[in-house]
Amino acid sequence: MDINFIIGENIRARRKHLGLSQEKLAEYSHLSTNFISRLEHTNHQNISVQKLNQIAQTLDTDISQLLKSTDVENVTPELPPNVNYLIKQFENMSPAKANRIAKYFSDVLNEI
Repeated sequence: MDINFIIGENIRARRKHLGLSQEKLAEYSHLSTNFISRLEHTNHQNISVQKLNQIAQTLDTDISQLLKSTDVENVTPELPPNVNYLIKQFENMSPAKANRIAKYFSDVLNEI
């Protein structure tokens, strides 16, 4: 089987397993929806390691899992994709800013 086809199949399977649309995967990984669609449906789509890593992080997996010819349907995510997205955003902030925003979220949650 063509390695590019395996990657596309694995991305699609993992995305669907997590309940993400192509649009959300594209948004969270900072890529275009058109690129994600072509990657999932075309056998010879070129992809850089950087872009593959962006997709893998968004799908809460690693590149090696996207390259494997295995059943990714049985993978159980630890956290929902939106929670993972927020965590990744916090990780990219300074500790002070992340703490300040987390406090705002906590205050909002306490009011609900």
